[in-house]
Amino acid sequence: MKLENGKTYLIDHPRKGVFVMRVDNHCDVWASGIIVDGKVNAMLDYNERSTGDKIAIRIDLINSAVEQP
Repeated sequence: MKLENGKTYLIDHPRKGVFVMRVDNHCDVWASGIIVDGKVNAMLDYNERSTGDKIAIRIDLINSAVEQP
């Protein structure tokens, strides 16, 4: 999965759910950024994140990433 810094994507992730994220930084394994829309799921309630929160996700687990305008 190829992501670019500064771009916004609609992410479908098996562990985190579906959400929109602006990518601030990425490498071959991880992408981090700000949640622009949606709520990110987690196994534990206190790890859930929502709009405006920072998040890091594993790139190899992304089902799809559609660039948003």
